[in-house]
Amino acid sequence: MASHTTAKRRTSRQKATKNVIQTAPICKLPANIMLYVFKFLDVKTLCSSSAVCRLWYHLVCDRTLWKVVDLRSWLLSLRTLWKIVRNRLSDSVLELLIKGFIGTTKKNENISPSLLEEIKTKCPSLETLGLCYCDLRNVPAQCLPRNLKTLLLDHSIVPLGWFEGLQCDKFFPNLLELNLTYCTRVENSDLLSVMKLKTLERLNLSYCYRVGDEGVQHIANNLSKLTVLDLSNCPKITDLGLHHIGRHLTGLKNLNLLSSWRITDAGILSLVHSLTGLEYLNLSSCKEVTNVGLNQITDKCKILKVLDITGCCVFQKRMQMMPG
Repeated sequence: MASHTTAKRRTSRQKATKNVIQTAPICKLPANIMLYVFKFLDVKTLCSSSAVCRLWYHLVCDRTLWKVVDLRSWLLSLRTLWKIVRNRLSDSVLELLIKGFIGTTKKNENISPSLLEEIKTKCPSLETLGLCYCDLRNVPAQCLPRNLKTLLLDHSIVPLGWFEGLQCDKFFPNLLELNLTYCTRVENSDLLSVMKLKTLERLNLSYCYRVGDEGVQHIANNLSKLTVLDLSNCPKITDLGLHHIGRHLTGLKNLNLLSSWRITDAGILSLVHSLTGLEYLNLSSCKEVTNVGLNQITDKCKILKVLDITGCCVFQKRMQMMPG
C-alpha cells in the first residue's frame, strides 16, 4: 500500500513538473530562436538539456548543433565516449575533438581502432579530428579518416615510425594542418613521412625536442605550401635549420622559434633573406640574437606585424638601459 502511495506521489510530481516546463516563458520562443540559444551551449550542457522535455529533446537533435563537437573539457570514460559517438554523432559533424586518458587514473582505457572506425562510419564529412592526450601505440595511422583537413595529436603518444606505413598522398590528400605539440617521441626520421603531406599549410612541432636541423631540412625541402610553422622549444635546431627554412619556405607568414637558444645572428640573416612575406616571428628567449640580427629583420621583413624578442640579448640590454 505504501509503495502504491509513493508511486502515485511521484507521478503527481512528474505531471506538475511537466506543466511548469511547458508553461515556462522560454518554451514559448520560436524554434529558430531556441536553436540559436542552444548554439552557445557546450556538448555536456546540450545533452543535459535534451532531458528537460520532449520539445527540447527534438531541438537538441537538430543537425546544426552538432557540426562542432568538443569533448576535451570533461574526463569521460571510454564507455561514455562510445555512447556519444553512437547516439549523438552523424554526417553533420565537421569537427570532433576528443581527450584521451594519458595522465588520468583510467590507465586501462584507451582510444581503439574500432572506435575510430565507428567515427569514420558515423561522420563521413569529418574535416577536423583532434586526438589529444591519446596513446596511439596500438592505433595505426591508417585507421584515421582519410579526407581530414586538420589533424590534432597534441600531447599524445605517437610512437616512432607511426607515419611510415601511411601512403600520405592517398590517405590525406586534403590535409592542411598537422599539430604534433608535445608529441615528444617524434624525431627527424618521422618527418621523412610527414614531408609527403604536400598539401600542408600549417605544421606545429612545438616541444618535439628530438627534432633538429635534419628534420627541418626534410620539411623545408618538400612542404613548399607551409605558411605557419611552429618550432618552439625544439632545442636541437641551429642556424643550419634556419638556413633551410629561409631558402625553401619563402611563402612562410608565421614562424615560432621560441627558446631556440642555439640560433645566432648568422642564422637570422639566412632566415629572413627571402622571407619577405613574414608577418609573425617569435624569437623569445633566443639569447644569442643581438642588434645585428634585429637590424636584418627590420631591413628584410617590411610587412612584419609581430616580433617577439622577449628574453633576447638585445631586449635585456635595452631593459638595463631604461631609467628607474
